[in-house]
Amino acid sequence: MEQYLATPIQSQKHLRAFTLKEIKDEIKMLNQKEKAPGLDLITARMLIELTKEGPVNLTCILNAILRLEYWPKSLKTAQIIMIFKPGKNPMDVSSYRPVSLLPTMSKVLEKHILKKKKNL
Repeated sequence: MEQYLATPIQSQKHLRAFTLKEIKDEIKMLNQKEKAPGLDLITARMLIELTKEGPVNLTCILNAILRLEYWPKSLKTAQIIMIFKPGKNPMDVSSYRPVSLLPTMSKVLEKHILKKKKNL
């Protein structure tokens, strides 16, 4: 068992780097009305209204995440809020539904990685 654990994992195919157009298209598809950002407080509207250099910088950051195969902790951290279920007893724990708010940048990265994985 110890030898098995010490054996290097066969690396999967690396995903092709994101293009600027792909990131711009992904940003355009974000829900502009989304008002509940994650801990970074960056809303979809903020990404949509980035200046010309914004998507370029975002593409560089997301490609660095792919290249290094390292997902920053800040993109993995969700803010959990409890939503009250109407008509339920507010003193009962089961009367609340947990909702995880992830950073918008993380959503962009996740959606795009899923698209790329499907095309492999």
